[in-house]
Amino acid sequence: MHTPDRAETEDVPINAPSAPDNTSPQAARFGLFLALSAAILISTKPIIIKWLYSLGMTAIPLLGVRMLLALPLYLVIGVVLWQRLEQKPLLSHVLRACGVGLIGYYLASVLDLTGLEYVTAQLERLMLYAYPSLVILLGAAFFGIPISRRVIPPLVVTYLGLAIMYGHDLDMAPSGSSAADISKGTLLILGSALCYALYILFSKRGVAELGSLLFTCIAMGSATLAALLHYTLTHGLVLPEMDVQRWGGTFVLTVFATVLPSFLVSEAIRHIGPAKTSVTGTVGPVATTLMAVFFLGEPLGWTGVAGMALVLFGVSRLRT
Repeated sequence: MHTPDRAETEDVPINAPSAPDNTSPQAARFGLFLALSAAILISTKPIIIKWLYSLGMTAIPLLGVRMLLALPLYLVIGVVLWQRLEQKPLLSHVLRACGVGLIGYYLASVLDLTGLEYVTAQLERLMLYAYPSLVILLGAAFFGIPISRRVIPPLVVTYLGLAIMYGHDLDMAPSGSSAADISKGTLLILGSALCYALYILFSKRGVAELGSLLFTCIAMGSATLAALLHYTLTHGLVLPEMDVQRWGGTFVLTVFATVLPSFLVSEAIRHIGPAKTSVTGTVGPVATTLMAVFFLGEPLGWTGVAGMALVLFGVSRLRT
């Protein structure tokens, strides 16, 4: 959903296994190819969403249809994984995964999709890419994790870049978009990034208890049910008005920008480890920006380039 729903994450599970020490050059190249493919596929998410919005779709109907299409895929995978377990997880473990999924998948997706109605795809992708800074700040505020002095300059650089991108959106806003709308969208996307940061902080225990794949399937399942309930309460038991373009775009969004990348990332980790896989996520915001300019006609001035460069640099220093 990037999500920032977990299926749309360009980053790796926080306790993912390291790459084998004896990884062959061929396996390393294949793993890098998988990681780059995942990052590029994920970068198409805001582009597809903005295109679907141009066709008349809105946030909650799009979320409902997207979740409806993704649900069977994750259910099948989850059931297969569950049946292979010799010892079934405790109910408390499953409920914990469901709760984390509601925050990291459902709520983050609602805020992200709604925010994209107001801001550019470029700003959205950079704000979600900067979530590691929120993990650091939340970890210090609620978990007592000390902030190292060395991360303070990257934090400042990251948020300076985001401020420049916000100003870029204000300057380049099309007619009919007010400063209040852009501010609203920015706060919604920030809320989505905050939810994903909370997911990262709270998911470590769940992944350890259930394994990353089963944890993801359970969390995705709870988020899907919540999204479908949300849609039902706001729009009833009737599908939104759909045509061939809307169905096709939503299918591509679900399969190629959500489900497929999640498994490409897992396979990339198996070949090259989490650190190298994570680095490839840097291509995501750049790819999104280029596609936004060429396919959506979004403007990109020097301020946008400067903001993007600062965010990429700041976040890269936070991850090292």
